[in-house]
Amino acid sequence: MEYLLWLQNIRSDVLNTVLMTVTDFITSPVMYLAMAILYWCFNKRAAYYIAMNISFGSMVNQLLKNTFCVYRPWIKNPDIKPVPEAFESATGYSFPSGHTQIASSEFLSVAVWQKKRKWLVGVCIAITLLVMFTRNYLGVHTLQDVLASLAVSVVVLFVTKKILDWADGKKNRDLVVFFVGMAVCSAFLIFTTVKPYPTDFTPDGKLLVDPKEMITDCYAAAGCVYGFLIGWICERRFVNFKTDVSKKSKIIRSVVGSVILLIIATVVKDALEGLHMWWGELAFFAVAFIYILFLFPLIFNRLEK
Repeated sequence: MEYLLWLQNIRSDVLNTVLMTVTDFITSPVMYLAMAILYWCFNKRAAYYIAMNISFGSMVNQLLKNTFCVYRPWIKNPDIKPVPEAFESATGYSFPSGHTQIASSEFLSVAVWQKKRKWLVGVCIAITLLVMFTRNYLGVHTLQDVLASLAVSVVVLFVTKKILDWADGKKNRDLVVFFVGMAVCSAFLIFTTVKPYPTDFTPDGKLLVDPKEMITDCYAAAGCVYGFLIGWICERRFVNFKTDVSKKSKIIRSVVGSVILLIIATVVKDALEGLHMWWGELAFFAVAFIYILFLFPLIFNRLEK
């Protein structure tokens, strides 16, 4: 808390704007679009690795959040005053940091993939550390929140690489990964849905953290995992597209795929939000991952042939 209070005392309008831009960019659709274009046009295996870390990392992060139920810094210490713009998106429990998990899943995956390019590894590590700092500076996470998230993400990075390597080692191992992953994700969903949650209230009678919203985040994470597993196994079994195509094909894939993904992120998302809030979140993220990993590759693979 002393560290957060010290950061609070050195804030400035310029720093607030810069660091809010950094933290917002990490969770923006641009990052997911970049992963999709990498997958469609340049390196399937690297994109698989990034997508698996994002999806499974989100599941582990939400499992920890909903298990420990740690309140945000300003709830534990009223002297902590978050930057107002960051406060709006800092909902739910604090431990571990979701932004740190997303940043480390994205950029440390790239660092592992491009480990021979030391300068790029350094950039990826620097961006991850910068995002961690922004969450402390903005007053929405403690130092423990971001360090624990980084540690968990590193473990997930190691495990997922081993899983992908193992799945490629022998025929039908991918089916084992698929069914075990689906079972683990289902167990996660059941646990986080039925477990008890604290129901502490503010002086004016509002819940400090609404358990229904936290469960909604778990369904979103589960949608990512289900979507990844379904898209991954279906592409391997029924498409198996190549990325060594002409520049023209890559441009067409990128432009058409991005437009359809934008439609999914707007029109389809709005339609799915009409469902129960839990199932709507699960369905949207599952559809998005299945589209990126399987449906669009199926379409352009058939058309190009």
